[in-house]
Amino acid sequence: MELQIAVATILFLLCVYIYSRRPKRNLPPGPPPVPLIGNILQLPKEEAWFQFTEWGRIYGDVITLFILNKPFLVLNSAQSIIDLFDNRSAIYSSRPHLVMADELMGFGDALVFAPYGERFKNMRKLLKVGLGPTASRAFWPLIEKEIGLSLSRLLDNPDDFAQNFRQTAGATALKTAYGFQDEEEFRMLTKDTEDMMYMFSLAARPDAFLVDTLPFLKYVPSWFPGAGFQKLALKSKAAIRQVVDSPFESVKRKMASGTAPPSYTATLLGAGPEERIDDLDIKWTAAGVYAGQADTTVTALSNFYLCMIIFPEIQEKAQAEVDRVVGPNRLPSIKDRESLPYVCAILKEVLRWRPVARIVTHSVIQDDTYRGYFIPSGSAVVANVWAACHDESVYKDPAEFRPERFLPPESAPDSSKFAFGFGRRACPGEAVAQASLFCTMACTFATLKLSKAKDENGNVIEPVLRWTSGVTSFPHPFKCDIKPRSAKAVELIRNHAARIGTAG
Repeated sequence: MELQIAVATILFLLCVYIYSRRPKRNLPPGPPPVPLIGNILQLPKEEAWFQFTEWGRIYGDVITLFILNKPFLVLNSAQSIIDLFDNRSAIYSSRPHLVMADELMGFGDALVFAPYGERFKNMRKLLKVGLGPTASRAFWPLIEKEIGLSLSRLLDNPDDFAQNFRQTAGATALKTAYGFQDEEEFRMLTKDTEDMMYMFSLAARPDAFLVDTLPFLKYVPSWFPGAGFQKLALKSKAAIRQVVDSPFESVKRKMASGTAPPSYTATLLGAGPEERIDDLDIKWTAAGVYAGQADTTVTALSNFYLCMIIFPEIQEKAQAEVDRVVGPNRLPSIKDRESLPYVCAILKEVLRWRPVARIVTHSVIQDDTYRGYFIPSGSAVVANVWAACHDESVYKDPAEFRPERFLPPESAPDSSKFAFGFGRRACPGEAVAQASLFCTMACTFATLKLSKAKDENGNVIEPVLRWTSGVTSFPHPFKCDIKPRSAKAVELIRNHAARIGTAG
């Protein structure tokens, strides 16, 4: 009996503590929270952006939700996102401290989770030097080479296009970050990175784990009932060691023996004493070069293929533009961007119609007011990218896939920047990613025809339009029929691959 009274007393005091710490000032409106537990029971486990968008229609484009005593805001319009994440980036560029991700899983040193401060700024500087718009031009030959090889692989194995995307993105990023050339190194690190990114997607939401709201739970041992999060944390740490430490140490060994190829990591490790950079920052930014590019590129290209088989008339228009501008005797290059406006519009529409990241979370580092509402320091602030990209007041018929919206006379606002983050947390590798995506799309239009697959009886297999609910939203697996447009296209691809092999 005494034990039951003690447990009841502890729970009562915990409830009083939670309720007493809930901010009382004029927060933005939102769905009414349940006393003590907030809106936890109303938050969907999957595709939360749809529910956020619906609440936005009811309560406005800035709403407040509660996880127990902790408020977090959701921004449901491009204007509110720009106002806070871009125009007030000095105070809206931090991240919520997530006990699960930062402390238990081992992501605490990663740039993506780093709080806004001096270390964050230093890491950003490293990446801007190596991946900014000017520096990214140095990667164009590598990007074009890897895309050419990916076309050759597609001719040999068209059914495995998603894995081909991973291999191409991984090869480009690994050569950039570490100078890796060995196929076995590619395979091992790619698998480890996929495991790590899956765990990252689980941990990145501020409502994903109760331990983020009740930090004392981090002391619960892994064998305790309900403490499965501790087992996940141990698995994550092992994956991170492989992805972050192993390739970095490999570059250091090669530099010591004088066999290290040029790379982002080798350049920073070779900096003079007056420019000495902390090893921790080098290896985590190098891992970010790979993990960030691979995840985003694979998702965007999978969405691109899906769009082309659903909307064949758009593929035909793009093929006509590429044929007219580039001709039949070479593959398109990144330098052709200004001459291929329709292909560029397709890229923008792919990133708008199904954003790679549907929600992006920052936190505010000091008390603020917006439109007369109070925003308390430390609050998580969620940009609902889906809502911003499907805002009917900005994009007419937003559910339609229509690249023409980005061309005159309509000239809708370019939403592709929303795929790469906001303010001082915008992706420093955007220039590389944009170049790679454009070149892949243009080369695909020049050489391949994408269409819906058929079963053994000749019946069309309709793709299922579903996406995952992680930090990046992948389309569920679908089949795609991939064929060369002509014998000339096959010759062009094979000759390109042969030249690369000879040069290698």
